[in-house]
Amino acid sequence: MKHLLFIIALATTTLKAQWSYQKIDNGLDEPYRIAYCVGSSNKGILKLESDDSAVALYVVGAYFCDESLTIDLGLMVNGVSKKYSFQAFKSSNSKVLFFMDNILDAEHAEFLKDFKACSSLLLRVNESHCTSEYYKFNMTGSTAALTFMSKFK
Repeated sequence: MKHLLFIIALATTTLKAQWSYQKIDNGLDEPYRIAYCVGSSNKGILKLESDDSAVALYVVGAYFCDESLTIDLGLMVNGVSKKYSFQAFKSSNSKVLFFMDNILDAEHAEFLKDFKACSSLLLRVNESHCTSEYYKFNMTGSTAALTFMSKFK
């Protein structure tokens, strides 16, 4: 019985810490797609959002102080850390950082390849007025989530 409970707990933890995606249809609004990955220790959410032609990538987290900031990403690809930096802009409530308007753009081809292949993603928000924030994401299912999000209507 203890082994069964352990397996259930492990499966629940593993499922929670990977990419999830689904189509939402509440019967009132236009159906839409959502894809997200909850960070380790339930800290931060990495999200993909699509419209008719693009798939944006952004992070939801704590309160961000600076209006415009730099974020650093470390993607673990086949045991090698690949580093990227992006300029990010915060939402009006200061809890969302937008850093990639369209992950499918040709200019992001190298990042896209690494995003699909990476096993984990470490994200650092570089603040000048507040403490820098760190988020870690298990990237299991990232390719499937991206494929799902890129199927425009």
